[in-house]
Amino acid sequence: MEALLANINQLNWWAILVAVLSTMPVGYVWYDFKIGFGKSWAKMVGLKESDMNDPTGMPKTFGVMLLTSLVTALLIASLLTSLGISGFMDSLWFGLLLGLVLRGGAHFIHNGFARKPDSLSVIDAGHDMVSIAVMTVILGVWM
Repeated sequence: MEALLANINQLNWWAILVAVLSTMPVGYVWYDFKIGFGKSWAKMVGLKESDMNDPTGMPKTFGVMLLTSLVTALLIASLLTSLGISGFMDSLWFGLLLGLVLRGGAHFIHNGFARKPDSLSVIDAGHDMVSIAVMTVILGVWM
């Protein structure tokens, strides 16, 4: 833990801000009803398009998402710095691995116990892999 916190003063806060904000367009495209997986995802979780467009509770949801993205970006930036990972390809592979193992795996476990279809886990895990890979590339190239 000390190694992760020791690098906090060296972090590029602009890169962290852009990495945090990058999760929004990734999620928008990924779960969009026309070009993404929104229709399939909504059906599997029992939502209609009108439910997804209802702003009720969204400030809290977006606040939690942004806070979680901030903590994720800080952890990724600290890991990249501590491990000496930089550049596009190394960051991309590291981000894909983090997304697959840490976030993707959790979707398969939780959705499996909830008796949800594997395709739901694929959609959610895919989103997290791409989102974390984008964050990691931004941080790895810009830090």
